[in-house]
Amino acid sequence: MVAGASAVNTGVTAAAFFAFREYIIGPTLVYTAPGDQYARRRRQLGIDPPNDASAPISFSEIRANKMLDSGLSGAVTGALLRGYRSGRRAVLPGALTAAAACLWLQYAYNELSISRLKYVSQMREDAEAAARLPVAIPETASDSSSIKDHLLILIGLRKMPEGEYLEKMKKTRDTYQKRIAVLEQQLAEEREQKAREKDAEK
Repeated sequence: MVAGASAVNTGVTAAAFFAFREYIIGPTLVYTAPGDQYARRRRQLGIDPPNDASAPISFSEIRANKMLDSGLSGAVTGALLRGYRSGRRAVLPGALTAAAACLWLQYAYNELSISRLKYVSQMREDAEAAARLPVAIPETASDSSSIKDHLLILIGLRKMPEGEYLEKMKKTRDTYQKRIAVLEQQLAEEREQKAREKDAEK
């Protein structure tokens, strides 16, 4: 029961607030209030002639959008509902409380709108920046080899053909094999000499 009554009260309050703002307070301010916000709304509704030189909407104008509408509508709604339920003494506190709450909610909504616009703008800028980036063309194997050859030449080296490299490796192998054979022969001679010395001592 309590939850149902609370839901009904919330629905009635919201319906009264939006009815006042959209059908009474808002149109009255559009027709009578000065300022860029209301002048722009009059042009959008066709009340005033369009102005081609009008500046684009700014963040400050978005931040102030319908703040006066919501504040006045909240004050009227709060005054009527609190006055109806609690008597005349509750009219002013109800108006002030409801006006403050509606102003805060409208300001929060406007800030969310600004954040959304900034996010969309940033996404668009990132997409345009990505589209302007040069496309990297992968280098072919021949290009890579040519670059490596030039670098080797710059530091005093050159690329050796495979046949020449194999021939050099064979010569190196033969040289080491000859060296190993000489060392093995020297070891054998040393062993024989030590064996003869032992025999002579006996």
